[in-house]
Amino acid sequence: MGGNPLTSFRTRERRSAARELAIVSLAGLASFLFINHENLYLSGPFALSNAPLEAYFLATIVIYLFLRMLITAAGMRPTRIRSGSLRCPECGQPLDNLTAAGLEAHHRIERTPRPSEKEVVSAAALRKAVDAAHLSVRASKAVSRDGVPTPTRDLENISGHDLVAAIDDPSLLERLLHGPNPPRDPRLKR
Repeated sequence: MGGNPLTSFRTRERRSAARELAIVSLAGLASFLFINHENLYLSGPFALSNAPLEAYFLATIVIYLFLRMLITAAGMRPTRIRSGSLRCPECGQPLDNLTAAGLEAHHRIERTPRPSEKEVVSAAALRKAVDAAHLSVRASKAVSRDGVPTPTRDLENISGHDLVAAIDDPSLLERLLHGPNPPRDPRLKR
């Protein structure tokens, strides 16, 4: 029914060999025309180029590889898209229901949980405290450059609550450090 498997293998092998021989022959002809292209202008008598044999081999190899890549690319099939299934451009999730109600339901789905109010407030306070600490260190360095030494260790020991309060009142740090009522933190030195 199916024939001898060895015969079909030889036939397939011969077909592949014949195809490769045709591609190499085409590449060889193209390299000959490429190197001797001035003869295609028909402006004078036919004359071969003085190029060495290696130039013909190199041109044949390059053109063969180009033809092989071209044949491989032409043989590729485009990917199939399932009908009725698209992906959301915002999140990349598959959209199964393409109706207006289905799209609206997809956009209502919350992908990541929202932070609680406490988390938002603590993150904002931490950011403000870090910014205030950076500001106070920069200010202390600027004052120390003017010739008045400032105790940077004192600025590091101020509580986070005072640093957050210093955002609204920039002179609070100076009043805390040098005022009549120093901070109650026992680690803070004057």
